[in-house]
Amino acid sequence: MNSNSRPKYWSRTFDDADINSIDVGWNYMIQNSKFNKNTYDTTLKGYGNSGHTFGDSLTENERKAVIEYLKTL
Repeated sequence: MNSNSRPKYWSRTFDDADINSIDVGWNYMIQNSKFNKNTYDTTLKGYGNSGHTFGDSLTENERKAVIEYLKTL
């Protein structure tokens, strides 16, 4: 929910048990560059990380409140 924190390169395991239920999403590792074939490279067409910027105007506490609310749905 903070577009400025989206990494350019990142990777994750494909283990179904590697889901983070607290932060809601996959656990991932930020990479400094294209490390290997499993590294997501958001500079490539179709892999962009631009998304929406809705959460950029929210404070950190407001972001957490929205996430906690969404967990209840």
